Amino acid sequence: MTESTDAVKIADQALRIAKLVAPSADVQVNVHESSEGNIRFALGVVQSCGEESELGVNIRMVFGKRSASASSNQTDEESLRSLAERVASMAKSSPEDPEIMPLLGPQKYAQAPIAFDPAITTVTSASRTGVPAAANHIFSESGLVGAGFFEYAASEYSVANSSGLRASSRETSLGLQMTARTPDGAGSGSARGESHLVSGIDAVACAKVAAKKAKQSAHPKTLEPGHYTVVLEPPAVAELLGFLFNSLDARSIDEGRSALSRHGGASPLGELIASPIVTLRSNPADPDMPCAPFDGEGLPREPIVWVENGALKSLSYSRYWAAKQGKKPTSMGGWHLTGGVAESTDELVKGVKRGLLVTRFWYTRHLDPQKGLITGLTRDGVLLIENGEIVGPVNNFRFNESPFNMLKNCDAMTRKTTRVSSFFLTCVPAIRTNSFNMASISVAI
Repeated sequence: MTESTDAVKIADQALRIAKLVAPSADVQVNVHESSEGNIRFALGVVQSCGEESELGVNIRMVFGKRSASASSNQTDEESLRSLAERVASMAKSSPEDPEIMPLLGPQKYAQAPIAFDPAITTVTSASRTGVPAAANHIFSESGLVGAGFFEYAASEYSVANSSGLRASSRETSLGLQMTARTPDGAGSGSARGESHLVSGIDAVACAKVAAKKAKQSAHPKTLEPGHYTVVLEPPAVAELLGFLFNSLDARSIDEGRSALSRHGGASPLGELIASPIVTLRSNPADPDMPCAPFDGEGLPREPIVWVENGALKSLSYSRYWAAKQGKKPTSMGGWHLTGGVAESTDELVKGVKRGLLVTRFWYTRHLDPQKGLITGLTRDGVLLIENGEIVGPVNNFRFNESPFNMLKNCDAMTRKTTRVSSFFLTCVPAIRTNSFNMASISVAI
């Protein structure tokens, strides 16, 4: 984490200038440099293709209990000095913050995970057109219309402060989203791929999944709302799971604002909050979704088991709340939900007497945060299951459900997990869960 790259050099330069401007201040500098590209396609035609590069320098100064920060994309000495002077002025006039924490000193980080694929930095506009070409070939063969968005990014992060902390990391990412529809608009299917490796994205496979789901979902029959056994594909699982993560915040729990808050301030640690087959971990060195081994403060990210065999094992602590409660602060990487033994989604379907297969959720929002209740809509294919077989498409629904109930009522998961970006970077299986509340019918396709 000491490689002398542009971001590292800029961070050191900005720190030096800031200390000259305000010798008595504690100073932290964060630098983020990225290059990104994307291509948007629809109806067999590339609609847009773009590339951009960004560089951001953030300087934060602390004078006792007062602090302020500001950012700029200019890195010449005069601009950095102007930025530092502005931050110093704001910090000195800001109100005192009773919860401010001192800057971290030098930290030890685990060996940097391989989160950077150099091949992504060589992706060009011309090579990106291979993705829509491959997808459009599948859609055309299937008699469907389709659209999609393919993007890549290569990023570098560097942190340096006046207490001696230094850290840097490089990451890459690829994302592909596709939607296929029947020409009459009666059926819609979607698929996505996420990876930090060029080899991790298969445009043809994604297009085939979207095309199959579009045909399966065409001309749905009406099904009444109710509580159903559901098989949730990974995008649906990840969407709901994202709301659970915030409930693990220790401060929210202690202050009675979380679905995990207990009467009299009792700790929920050790409680069964999920099915015994469920384990939830985070690890910055996870080979499926490696990330920087530190967060924005420079705090090391460490492997954490949050839920093990259904029991709550860990809570999330900010540095302030950890100091107040005598705990260790936490900083996590991506989330990985495991515990399944099923070899495929089809195997999950075979165990359903009557229920639904759900492709994904969208427009999800909190309904009652203290109960962990979420509302949202199904999309891109809801299929009726009877006696272990998919018998046809049904209408979309608005659901009112909790991620805790989703995991508590889970009786099976696939062994394979899929990387999905939602609220957080996650790897999740498809799951089968019972008594899922489809609250009302949605007429959208």
